[in-house]
Amino acid sequence: MHTLPNLPPSIVRELFASLRESLPDPAIASPEARAAREDLAMAEIAALHPADAIEGELAVQVVAAGAWAKDCLRLAREYRNDLAETVRCRAQAMTMMRQMQTALGKLERRQAAQEKAEAEMHPAAMQRAGWWFREATVPAGPTPPPEPEPAAPPQEFGALTEAEQYAVVYPERAARIRAAGGLPAPLDFGPPELTLIEALVSGNSPILQALDNPPPVSSHEAQSRQRAQ
Repeated sequence: MHTLPNLPPSIVRELFASLRESLPDPAIASPEARAAREDLAMAEIAALHPADAIEGELAVQVVAAGAWAKDCLRLAREYRNDLAETVRCRAQAMTMMRQMQTALGKLERRQAAQEKAEAEMHPAAMQRAGWWFREATVPAGPTPPPEPEPAAPPQEFGALTEAEQYAVVYPERAARIRAAGGLPAPLDFGPPELTLIEALVSGNSPILQALDNPPPVSSHEAQSRQRAQ
């Protein structure tokens, strides 16, 4: 029983039957010679590695055409004393060789296309194509915004510097001192000590830096300040 690794036994039996009908008779008409020729033909088909029924049919055509080409060359040698018959047999051999090459080309192109498709599914090829590390069917959703950093706990009043304590108690006065780079004019409040003024102007702590961008003053507060001045 002949077997092909890629095909089920039922397909192999049909291919073998088709091959037996396509082969020429051996030079020596004996069961042993025919069996030897059939075994060689099936070994040649196995060497072509048909992967499906279509490739199996093409392999049968390749092997059968090659067998007929060799048989025509054998007949040309037998009729070597008859020039016309020799030329006819050689021409027929060339025709069968061309048919064999055509079928072999079709088989090789089909196998090359299949090998290329399988190579593209190889993990290394998928990685080079960019499909190995990303989802191919469901696109990734938008990146969620980062979680806000927790606010720093407020400092105790006693842990603040003298300038920071003054800014907490008198934020408007401290802002005016920083904006003026010293005591503002006109001066409408009691001036702090010189060292405190310098600390308010040159300090860069968050509490003092917040004085550089004070909240907008409402119209009511502006009128109150004008009356106070």
